[in-house]
Amino acid sequence: MKTSTVNLEILKEFGVAGFEAARNLGELNLRTWEKLVAKQTETFGLFVDAGIEMFKATTELKDVKELVNVEMEVAKQFGENLVTKGRETLQVTTDVRDDYRSWVEQGVEVFTQQVEKSAKAA
Repeated sequence: MKTSTVNLEILKEFGVAGFEAARNLGELNLRTWEKLVAKQTETFGLFVDAGIEMFKATTELKDVKELVNVEMEVAKQFGENLVTKGRETLQVTTDVRDDYRSWVEQGVEVFTQQVEKSAKAA
């Protein structure tokens, strides 16, 4: 039969492992948030840049045909840039998925080790 000291030591080890896992999760969440906000900011910049180009074209060009051509080119470039940012964001989410999977696998491994150690102490 285990003594209360052994029980407390086992609980302490579970607590430390749990705290470490929670801290790692918090750091992972923060890194993920920073990456996604950066991509969102870059995407917003695309909207602003396209708006500025459209405004410049509208105010500077007098020929309607030339204006339509410039607007179509700006829209085409904006669409291509938006697709690129979408792919970059998808890559970020794929990387983050792998990070979360690794975190879960590590947590399961630590938990399993703790349970095995506790069972041996019994």
